[in-house]
Amino acid sequence: MYSDILILNRLTQGPAHGYEIKKRVELATGQAINNNTLYPALRRFEQQGAIERVAAETDPGRPPRTIYAITDTGRDQLHALLHDTDPAVLADNAEFEIRVAYFELIDVGTRRAIIAARRQAVEHMVDLHQKAFMGTGRVWARRVVDHNLKAYRLELTWLDELAAAAEEPPDG
Repeated sequence: MYSDILILNRLTQGPAHGYEIKKRVELATGQAINNNTLYPALRRFEQQGAIERVAAETDPGRPPRTIYAITDTGRDQLHALLHDTDPAVLADNAEFEIRVAYFELIDVGTRRAIIAARRQAVEHMVDLHQKAFMGTGRVWARRVVDHNLKAYRLELTWLDELAAAAEEPPDG
């Protein structure tokens, strides 16, 4: 799940408590992570050994905040998530886009596989839309289909651009 990538990646930058992780992710992505996503993920990661509690921060008048650090297991898990090329996962916009956002951490071959899986999903949607509402005379539905087809074709062009740029060596 892309939120797992965001949480683990934040912890590669240093130990942090849940609220700090939440705010940093929101600042970096413009997307808020819901507490009902964040805190169960932190518990799950801790149970899996992907993160560990390293301290508790206390402020007067506030409950203590647990500070987490990523472990080697967590780094391996982040690596595996970023390198997931499952077409079913990459059909989801957020899942695909988060991996592209971290392409500098992904090897060239995996970048190609991620782009190819996404291309397959988009081409499938183009096929479905082209077959939709054929001959039904539903003018407004056709407008929706035409709009979606334009968006999918634009994405296919972008995927071509990504494929060319993906050949650049990863930064690390």
